[in-house]
Amino acid sequence: MKKLFPIFVLSLLAIVACEPDPVLFIDKELIEFDEEGGSQTVTVNANCAWEVHSSSGNFCTISPTTGEGEGYFTITAPENKTGEYRTQRIAVTCISNGSSVTAVVVVEQSCPAGDAEIANWDELPEEAPAEGTILTFVIEANSDWTISANHSDVTFTATSGGAGQTEIEVIIPACPDVEGRLLMFDLSCYTESGGGTLTRFLPQKGGILTYAGESYRVVKMKDGKWWMADNLRYVPSGMTPSDDNTQVMAGIFYPIVYDQASGKAVFSTAEEDIRKHGYLYQSEVALGLSVGDITSVEQAQALEGTRGICPEGWHVPTKAEYVDLVGKSVGATTNPDAPYYNGSNGSLVMLNADGFNIDSYGMVSITDMTKTSGTLGGVLANFAKLSSGFYCGSSYATATYVTSGDPESGLKNLTFTGLMPMTNKAEEADYTCNGSNLAIRIGASLRCVKND
Repeated sequence: MKKLFPIFVLSLLAIVACEPDPVLFIDKELIEFDEEGGSQTVTVNANCAWEVHSSSGNFCTISPTTGEGEGYFTITAPENKTGEYRTQRIAVTCISNGSSVTAVVVVEQSCPAGDAEIANWDELPEEAPAEGTILTFVIEANSDWTISANHSDVTFTATSGGAGQTEIEVIIPACPDVEGRLLMFDLSCYTESGGGTLTRFLPQKGGILTYAGESYRVVKMKDGKWWMADNLRYVPSGMTPSDDNTQVMAGIFYPIVYDQASGKAVFSTAEEDIRKHGYLYQSEVALGLSVGDITSVEQAQALEGTRGICPEGWHVPTKAEYVDLVGKSVGATTNPDAPYYNGSNGSLVMLNADGFNIDSYGMVSITDMTKTSGTLGGVLANFAKLSSGFYCGSSYATATYVTSGDPESGLKNLTFTGLMPMTNKAEEADYTCNGSNLAIRIGASLRCVKND
């Protein structure tokens, strides 16, 4: 036995000494896949056993993972839905004669370009209403997305999201532009392969004017101008509406309504009546002054077209604007081409057919600057409704003096040209609306007209 052991050791050393150094070749060092993925084969030539393993990244699968001598293995990449490029390093190692050699295959896979859409766009309204609305957008995307609007007052419950389907709410407020506006939504989706921005347009109706916390309907009439289609219900700072028609310098009065029970015209402090009828203003207040401020004709003349208590960008109508609208005013001044002139008078029916929404709303009849009339002039109805009214104007009309013909004696009264609806005819088709001179202390309704 002692003689056999040295022989065994020598034999083992001879075997080890006969193993060659490892040799390894592969036919691919870079494999590229598109976003759809797929499979590619790598051929291996080696003089010993080899094995395959991933050294970084793990999205690919490898089969087989071992071999000997000549052979191959297959790399399979699934579809890339990540929105990013990805890389995996795969090592092939051969060990022989106490040493090793490694070859590396780099696998790169691209991702799809970003793509997103508002999947339910065709089911949404063709335009947003003037008073605002809330819409639901169903967003489908293959990667991260963002959405924005061209108007900052339009908001979203979410402005970004990821791949898949997401529902968000779009809060569209009342349209701040009386002429309407165009809403634009940009839905962006990008990946490392690119992408794009989808732009959708949604008109929003106009016709709503917001002023001092109140909303008013407005309408563009056939004279080419935007008019308020609701009576103003604004209370200037420091003022309080009155329900006493003997207060000749109150400045502003509550609306007048027809009381069915008594058959009389009365003041109303009810919110629903204020909203429907608006307040009644004496001319100086409507023109942005305090009662008693106008002491000369020159002052009155300078107020034509003034903003007064109207919203910014609007003004108290002039005589010319009333005439161009309804065709007729006091003194037989007519414009036969006015769109709402029926050949003899301004027509309430024609005005209202185009959305003007006008009626007789009464007035506080104070026809002298210093004396109370004690009555609600022009409101007692023949048909259980108010039968007359007045609208404020900014064009000076006439003046009378304490001493007739003597301006130095002081003003006794002064008038502006306003608009006077009359609904005291038996037939609605005969209701008229003509320009008329409005005494400065009469309490009248106010409709503003938009500046050109």
